[in-house]
Amino acid sequence: MQYNSKLSQVPSEDILTRLIHPSVFTLLELATPPVKNESSESNDIRSEVYRGKKGHLLVRCDGIRLLIEGWQGEKLILRCALRDRQLDGTDKTSPLTVFPNTDPACNRLPAPDFLAAELSIYSWDPATYLDGLDVEGTLGHFLADPDFYIWREYDPETYLALWQQAFYIGRAPWQVARPMSGVPRFFVKQAIKLLTEIGYHRVDAVPSWYNVAKFFKLLGFKFTYGEHELAYEGITVGLKQFASQNNNANQAARPLTSPQEAWLVALQNIPAEDIPEELRLPSRWPVTHTNQYWVRMHLDLNKYERKPRTASTTLLRKVSAMRDPAHVHDKLVLHHAHCPCTDKVGASSPAATGPAATSHPESDAKE
Repeated sequence: MQYNSKLSQVPSEDILTRLIHPSVFTLLELATPPVKNESSESNDIRSEVYRGKKGHLLVRCDGIRLLIEGWQGEKLILRCALRDRQLDGTDKTSPLTVFPNTDPACNRLPAPDFLAAELSIYSWDPATYLDGLDVEGTLGHFLADPDFYIWREYDPETYLALWQQAFYIGRAPWQVARPMSGVPRFFVKQAIKLLTEIGYHRVDAVPSWYNVAKFFKLLGFKFTYGEHELAYEGITVGLKQFASQNNNANQAARPLTSPQEAWLVALQNIPAEDIPEELRLPSRWPVTHTNQYWVRMHLDLNKYERKPRTASTTLLRKVSAMRDPAHVHDKLVLHHAHCPCTDKVGASSPAATGPAATSHPESDAKE
């Protein structure tokens, strides 16, 4: 394989034994530790199959992303992944990386030697799958692909009719089957331990929806970008106000479930004029399909030793000190074109290097 991240060097048997919840092995009647039945490599992807009496686990790795899928017969019950982020912010990618992460403004890491890995986890209880997942206009299809009804084929009557049904069914967006109990939390906690052991500085998650971000918040993750945290806080405040208003109107009112919160948040993405006034929240989940600016959360693992900063740190510290009353008399020296000092003036725009900025006033007067 072209790439060989630290993550990809961990044996698949160790990955499965440590990261996959024991209930999955029980459901598939798979031995612990698992025994590899098939192994192959093609198109820079290594594939390994571990078979049980009632299903199998498929492990694929391209040196950057490690993808695990669990199948009970033809039913997908598990999809989880760990992806080394060393290519993020560059024009490179790997065969198993589905979503682009090339934009440096959205995906650049703190330093070239900074080790970060992104995780994702989905699980489905095979006994709770809904029908009609591929039939447009059905509740099953609405839960399987709510984005279709918001961004691609939006019709207010269709959306609101299906939304009302989804609100009471007890499933969050994309939950075509109930998540398997304990499986997601186990995977995240075990992945944190593994990545810490092999030297990663940070583990990242990209929550697709508010309820997913809430899940990661409970596990200690924090938002990477401050504006996303503000959006989350605005939604949280709005949901609390909604619950409070309901309780005031009806003392017997029940608090919203996590799936119901997710659907109320999802409602905010349709045109504002179509949202009933009493169901509006102060902000909406900042998920967009027009760029790579994902909502990103992370948890710090091993401490990263930063290299010494440049001389510009001195100026930055002085600017920061302006907030401290004890340093109000400290002066910032701003250099200009006619400054008597020996420091060079940095050119930041065409005007800074034009004749008006560089010529001496006396020479201009003589002309």
